[in-house]
Amino acid sequence: MNKKLIPLLFIIAVLFQACSGSDGRDGLPGADGVNIVAQTFEVENVNFTAANSYSYLQTYASAKLIDVRESDAVFIYVLWELADNGNPVWRLLPQAIDMPRGVTYNFDYSPADFSIFIDAPTTALKAALSADFTQNQTFRIVVVPSDFTARKGGDSVDFNNYEAVKKYFNLDESKIPNVKAN
Repeated sequence: MNKKLIPLLFIIAVLFQACSGSDGRDGLPGADGVNIVAQTFEVENVNFTAANSYSYLQTYASAKLIDVRESDAVFIYVLWELADNGNPVWRLLPQAIDMPRGVTYNFDYSPADFSIFIDAPTTALKAALSADFTQNQTFRIVVVPSDFTARKGGDSVDFNNYEAVKKYFNLDESKIPNVKAN
């Protein structure tokens, strides 16, 4: 009986191998994707003085660079130093200037403008800061569409690390426009 089954199994196997049919109906075409990219610009020569209450305010319209929506996330980085190799080192605000005394760079934003300011318990502490912290400061503003961050799903980015943000959102440093502080 075993000898009779082997040719029958062989014929059945050949028949199944020879069968072919339609792959099925193609799916309906989906909507085209949208390439959403974080918007970035720099503000240079920012000076914090008693006359401006140790703050800098800029509207996005005056920068003439970007359109910020209410749902967007804004991150601001301060140029902290240049590394030994000349590369800039960026730190996310708020950033401590004098930690024991509670002096920091900080910011707030709305869909119309942003403000960068030195935050301290007293005005005297702000006035006592060296020019290294109050004069000719450079800030990088990164506006991330919140819809984009929601769609990235499981991926995450360390917003404290500018280099990670730059890589995650494919920011091209050569295309980051500069805005002079007014």
